[in-house]
Amino acid sequence: MSQPSHASPPGHYPPHQEPDWSRPPKKKGAGKIVGFGVVAIVVIIGGSVAFALKTGEDKGGTGNDSPASASPAGDSGQKAAPRDAKVTSCGLAGFSKWPSAEVTVTNHSSETSDYQVRIEFVDAGGGHIAEAVANTTDLAPGDAVDTSAQGAEAASGDIDCKVIEVLRKAS
Repeated sequence: MSQPSHASPPGHYPPHQEPDWSRPPKKKGAGKIVGFGVVAIVVIIGGSVAFALKTGEDKGGTGNDSPASASPAGDSGQKAAPRDAKVTSCGLAGFSKWPSAEVTVTNHSSETSDYQVRIEFVDAGGGHIAEAVANTTDLAPGDAVDTSAQGAEAASGDIDCKVIEVLRKAS
């Protein structure tokens, strides 16, 4: 006699098995890292916008768009002298390759002031890569502070960082 075969006859499928309803696989946490990164970027952008709105409140009605060096030192909400901000370091951020500048802001006025420094990042040929803003608040007369500005466009190669505008508002 022949022994029974355990294989299904041709054209037949194995019996239906119920799905495994055990615990799902553990998540690794990459979503948390991305989520916190997005929150950090939103907070930084929100702070810059709030500062820009705060410093822009007193600018209306003057009609004075003269060069920065022509503004009187005591005017609130005016362009500050370019000597108030100096780029001390310029390069690409490690992982992101976004342009980054370290800026020293010095208050040469006689009043405690808030500063907003616009930085332009250019490539070796002078082509525009990105712009960024460095902010500092409540800087006492004669004091200096180091701050940074970072562009949001990836770059490569050698870059240069230029101060293109310095705004000062008495605090």
